[in-house]
Amino acid sequence: MVIFGDEGYLKSRALSEALNGLLPPDVDRSLALSEYDGTRGEGQGGPELAAVMDDLRTLPFLSDRRVVVIREADKFVTSNRDALEKYANAPAASSVLVLVCRSFPKTTRLYKAAAACGSRLVECKKLSARNLTDFVARECEARGKRVGRDVAARLVDLTGQDQGVLAGEVEKLCLYSGDRNAITAADVDALVGLSREEKVFAVMDVAASGRLADALELWHQVLSTDPGAVYKALGGMAFKARRWIAAQKMHASGSAVRAIAPKVMMWGREAELAALLKRLPLRRLKQLLAEIATLDAKAKSGVRSIETGVEALLIGLAA
Repeated sequence: MVIFGDEGYLKSRALSEALNGLLPPDVDRSLALSEYDGTRGEGQGGPELAAVMDDLRTLPFLSDRRVVVIREADKFVTSNRDALEKYANAPAASSVLVLVCRSFPKTTRLYKAAAACGSRLVECKKLSARNLTDFVARECEARGKRVGRDVAARLVDLTGQDQGVLAGEVEKLCLYSGDRNAITAADVDALVGLSREEKVFAVMDVAASGRLADALELWHQVLSTDPGAVYKALGGMAFKARRWIAAQKMHASGSAVRAIAPKVMMWGREAELAALLKRLPLRRLKQLLAEIATLDAKAKSGVRSIETGVEALLIGLAA
């Protein structure tokens, strides 16, 4: 069996499911399971071909089979490709070799040999942002909960694209929702909360609505409660400006505001988005993005502080 790909969480889950299937709860894994860390050298307890083959050819004791797992097996596979191809052509009948690696190209002779002998080949790929909402929905469904696409998308935006982290947040949300059969946007906001970037986004939203005093007050609150926010502020502001630019382009191409809102993190705020699109034309938003880039360059060279520079940007945005 080979578990491969660039998504660590899915590989870990696939390995756990495989071991549970191969070694039932009544099997003593200390007798039936050998595990190697492929990042270690042979003299440090890492996988040595001879030792691995001895394990595979040793008859199982008090179990139907022996299982040999090599984690982070890329280096081991590269060093022993020919021997592994030969083993795949005549594998031990009472043992299972499980390789967990990042890369296992389908064009190689080893991949074809593994497939030919009936090995399970499980690919675990990172998902695109669009497919992550489906991943969240599936994780919720597996726990008996429903979640709307807009709510799933909000969780992704707040949490990021690490599938392991997302699965952990889904687990907490399912427990938090109790007997209810659906996860709501209010649940996400209450449990996941606002990230540092989200606080900056809120400042930008208030300024874009023309409420300068409120925007400056909120900015000062952000600085007083999160001193580290100043180092991420410009990145968050640029991200927000790009979202608004994308919204203007979608609107210009004929998309309805209600269709655009979820795509730019403004769930249920269609009226606010419509006002923003009317108030900030594409030309002004591109100018805003250029001003942010200029401030970033000046701040890095020590010409201007980010704190006062952000205030100036907010004043211009609200004007």
